[in-house]
Amino acid sequence: MKNLKKLSRNELKAVKAGQVWIAETSCGITAMTTQGWTPQQATEWRERVEAINCKTPIFSSSDPKHLAANLN
Repeated sequence: MKNLKKLSRNELKAVKAGQVWIAETSCGITAMTTQGWTPQQATEWRERVEAINCKTPIFSSSDPKHLAANLN
């Protein structure tokens, strides 16, 4: 497998495939796309990335065994 160079944000902004959109989520995930989206579409995409990857755990009991199971 090839070693790929990790691009900096400035290098990513120079990609010619389209405008670069970078989403940084509240749970620490960074996603990037080069779609030709409007700012509104990019915002919707970022919200979907957040919803898919940063789910809020639901706690329905004070039982530690069940609390730990809900974190996954």
